[in-house]
Amino acid sequence: MAAVAAALLVLGGAFAGSATGPDAAQASAQALEAKLRTLQTVAAGSAQAHSPVVITENEANSYLKVHGREFLPAGVRDPAVRFLPEHVVGVADVNFEEFSHVYPNPNDWGPKVMAAMFKGTQHVTATGKIQSGNRQAKAQIESVTVGSMTVPSWLVDFVVENYLQPRYKFDLSKPILLPDHVTQIVLGTGQAIFLRSSDKPR
Repeated sequence: MAAVAAALLVLGGAFAGSATGPDAAQASAQALEAKLRTLQTVAAGSAQAHSPVVITENEANSYLKVHGREFLPAGVRDPAVRFLPEHVVGVADVNFEEFSHVYPNPNDWGPKVMAAMFKGTQHVTATGKIQSGNRQAKAQIESVTVGSMTVPSWLVDFVVENYLQPRYKFDLSKPILLPDHVTQIVLGTGQAIFLRSSDKPR
């Protein structure tokens, strides 16, 4: 969930408050893709070319609705994110038995431990704190709940360090370098703002 939340930080309010049918969801997902391309491209020229990029919950959740099955593990359904000041909250319904069967590798203990502890489909909520500045960001998982149970921090750390980080190639213990034209990510209620600058990092 932490990896998904971090990857979804992007977009603007063009579709916020619009209709919620499939066409609207597709349009919002496409808007997010366009903004992701902007963030991945080094823009040249004036400061206007580096104007902030704003991503809303509506766009992020539309992208999850349209494309989530392409990259989320089996057993994860109805994912959604919320943006709050300095925080991202990710939620999903997870079938732990189905989730554990996707990873037959005997070294993948994380899903198996979770499947042994939690039966059937459970509603999962993960809250992460994200702070950024000086062209880098730091993410920290603050809490994870499965159903009505708060997952112990030692188990969260175990799953992150021994399963999520090796599998998805990230390391929460280290700052994440932002694209060289992105100086800071500002999280607020319902949106994430990527501040950008034409100045080259020193």
